[in-house]
Amino acid sequence: MSDASGLLRFAAEGSRVRKAASALEQASPFLASALKRALPFLTARGQTVSLSFARAMPIGDLLAEMSRPMHAIRLVLDPGAAHGAIVLDAGAISTMLDGVLGGDGRSPPVLDEAGLSGPQIALVARVADGIVRSLSEVLTKKFDISLTAVAPDSDDAMAEGAPIACCLEITGGAQVGRVVLLLAKEALLAKTESREHPVRPDDPRVAAVVEGVELELVAELTRTKMPLGSLSRLKVGDTIRLDVPVGGAVSVRVDGRVLLRGHPTTQAGQIAIRLL
Repeated sequence: MSDASGLLRFAAEGSRVRKAASALEQASPFLASALKRALPFLTARGQTVSLSFARAMPIGDLLAEMSRPMHAIRLVLDPGAAHGAIVLDAGAISTMLDGVLGGDGRSPPVLDEAGLSGPQIALVARVADGIVRSLSEVLTKKFDISLTAVAPDSDDAMAEGAPIACCLEITGGAQVGRVVLLLAKEALLAKTESREHPVRPDDPRVAAVVEGVELELVAELTRTKMPLGSLSRLKVGDTIRLDVPVGGAVSVRVDGRVLLRGHPTTQAGQIAIRLL
């Protein structure tokens, strides 16, 4: 690949990443409302949910910025079976535990950075199911994709990628909590790109016209190189040795591209190609 084509591909991919991040950013107010529906105590306590950022971000960099302990829900997206995740930081987990247990938000529980206890994990997992359902409803309306929580998988390919991260911040209490939704850009762009490049049904009238278009087919026996001195000495009756064996396959090109392969033969006294 040339430097120029590499740069063009890099620029095109960058444009798709920005488009996916922008789409998720535009959907963030609806995602924030969905999170508040899943955690109704936030509204009762006057806490707000707002977008912190929406951008492509390596998983390692994201996790390095989040306070511990964390809780992650692995997701599978439908259609496409792409991977995704929802990650809760210590602030979000503490806020959730406090709200579910009837606290007022002024004295949330202090969590052990080493990890959550068994009962805490069970409680957070139960609340997280509601978060997945609420966010999935928004994504279905906006992007035609739904979320399904699945068992953790250490071999999840997304762990090494840079998905689009939508970080929602919970504020208004004693601490700030972060809930991060991670989605593959292809899932976010599928609906948009299908609208930009719709698949139209075949028109039989167009097909009839196209069938009559003539294309130039080039049957290429082989290509060889020859020193300029040898080329200048060629005369009638000389033989040019080619590097293709007798009975070997030759290429048939259309518009400069190899479309078919075949063996040279004869038919009705004319040279022909028998297709492989």
